[in-house]
Amino acid sequence: MKMEGKTEYISIGSLSHPGVVRQDNQDCCAHYVPGEELRSRGILLIVADGMGGQSGGATASKLAVDVLMTEYYRCEEHNVLDALQFSFRRANEEIAERGRQEVELRGMATTLTAVVLKDDRLYYGHVGDSRGYLIADGRITQFTTDHSYVADLIRAGVITEEEAETHPKRNVITRAIGAEVELKVDVPHKEFKIKQDESILLCSDGLYKVMKDEEIRLIFDRFQVPDKVCNELLKQAIARGGPDNITVMVARINKVPGRYGFVKKLITKIK
Repeated sequence: MKMEGKTEYISIGSLSHPGVVRQDNQDCCAHYVPGEELRSRGILLIVADGMGGQSGGATASKLAVDVLMTEYYRCEEHNVLDALQFSFRRANEEIAERGRQEVELRGMATTLTAVVLKDDRLYYGHVGDSRGYLIADGRITQFTTDHSYVADLIRAGVITEEEAETHPKRNVITRAIGAEVELKVDVPHKEFKIKQDESILLCSDGLYKVMKDEEIRLIFDRFQVPDKVCNELLKQAIARGGPDNITVMVARINKVPGRYGFVKKLITKIK
């Protein structure tokens, strides 16, 4: 699936692919640029990576994206981070309930990473080991924290990043939507002010487990346009074996908007 969107302020592209090894795709992604009625809520970007068998993982990721999208825009809470956390909790409840109702879906869960771009600020909510990056001024910075067994070991100084690549529990995540009784959602502790020519990357682990951050940054420097960046990232991930589903979403800030500037003159194309 390929999605593109463009306004005078922002360009958005995304791709999701099953990879080389797996036949099914348990990833899901979506973005939404609201019209006049919801313009004060900002632009929403979402990536999810499901788990729980073929049908379970795909169902969990799509349900998480759909519920988050719906709940965020109809939530009466005007604070962006509060609205995001509420929407994440609703997704968690919906997936858990669906798993209880249908035997074949029991145990399904998903990562969920969402960004809201509102005025000249970036907000996010995050659960799991999909990632969010900022790319600007020749630097790439991961702004999310991986909720995984090996990431915890790295932060504790027990293993190195290189050792994590071959660790037997490298695929174990420690927090997921649909698997938590009381969900804790990561949100930023500081404001992120967006800048012109800055890019945001959301991706599933099918990308970053086969590509180093610096390799990703070089592709952004070379191609810049979101759909071209997405195409090249996917191409490189597949060339390196594509052992997992691969999802990439790129948003480039063409111009820093004034108040409500993001929602004007939307042209969206879905292929």
